[in-house]
Amino acid sequence: MRQYALRFSCACLGVSLIHTPAAFAGTIPTFTFNGITIKPYATDQLDIGGFPQTSQPAPGVGARGGRIRNGARVTIHNQVELGGIWDFGPAPGGQMRLFEGQISYIGLKPFVFTAGIFKPSFGLESMQAQGDTAFIERSSISTITRNIAAGIERQAVQIEAHGKRYHLALSGTAGTAGPGENGNQRALVFRLVGVPIRTKDLFFHVGFSGEWAFKVAHGHGQEPSATFSDYPEMNVGLTSKYLNTGKVDLRSVGAFGLEAAAAWKRLLFQGEAYEIVANKAIENTTQKLHFSGWYAQASYTLVGKPRSWKSRTAAFSSPTCAKNQNYLCNGIGLIEASARYSEANLRSASVDGGQQKAWSANLNWWPMDILKIALQYEYGTIKGGRIPENFHAVLSMVQIKF
Repeated sequence: MRQYALRFSCACLGVSLIHTPAAFAGTIPTFTFNGITIKPYATDQLDIGGFPQTSQPAPGVGARGGRIRNGARVTIHNQVELGGIWDFGPAPGGQMRLFEGQISYIGLKPFVFTAGIFKPSFGLESMQAQGDTAFIERSSISTITRNIAAGIERQAVQIEAHGKRYHLALSGTAGTAGPGENGNQRALVFRLVGVPIRTKDLFFHVGFSGEWAFKVAHGHGQEPSATFSDYPEMNVGLTSKYLNTGKVDLRSVGAFGLEAAAAWKRLLFQGEAYEIVANKAIENTTQKLHFSGWYAQASYTLVGKPRSWKSRTAAFSSPTCAKNQNYLCNGIGLIEASARYSEANLRSASVDGGQQKAWSANLNWWPMDILKIALQYEYGTIKGGRIPENFHAVLSMVQIKF
């Protein structure tokens, strides 16, 4: 059947810029006074898209604000970093919550010590800021694995060390912040990344990430459990997820994965593969479940300076303008084209959460440094699970990020 609907999210920046002495870096100023630097933060999106063709009706597609995040990050005498960012989405009907509330000590280089609510280091695509990803949404396997014990809005403590050729991180995490969330989960998360090749034109990144929840979250009077699920890799306001195991009673759960990236001039390849191991509780015994997935993608910067690697996150930034222009770099703005293939398999033993394969193509355009316009096409199939599906989808996005 044929179906089409629109999704959009409206964003108010919610940041007041006061006239003070400032060091300008791009369109949005960074304020510095008496050794204190204040950087306003925003990631706000306007999305329009839908499903021109699906096997079954896609309920719940409509107007939706997926991400409306605003706040600031503060650096004090190059010793302490503070982050305060509020998440106003999804909207309408979403629950507002603290997206980031963390403090980091950076005075003992190359180490960084962080505590609070933040995103622990785990996985290449997960550590790319939402506004820096090549596609509008991350691959399903990246989303599913990071939500086990890492990901955004996570209560955690972390020690990391990073340099031009390495990134190491170890975290202790609990639950996610916000209303209705259980904070009694306990887990360990780690990430090891090395850069064996780094020249002017060639760059190679390889890494290994892992997480293990030895105490699974549970509500009052309930058994420890978790749900493994995701929307197609472009959420246009669906009310149900194609990939979905439902609630699974667990004794423990973890994920381990490899990541790699290679950049040559304007071309960037990256990919990750993950294995999820879950110990399902069945009366007095344990059933071992194995879920898995991977993705591979390529991005090419048509106009502008290609993506660069940041050691703090061990991930890639968005393209930039080599001419230090904030508006219409090279007269037309920055342009990037990308293609991706991904798989996610949530079928194991007695659990059938579906198996998804997706092909995506995306075009990104930055007419100015804080404004991104994207157009993405996706074809996907889901076998098994609750909702077998075969779909074509198109999504466009306008994003303000600084």
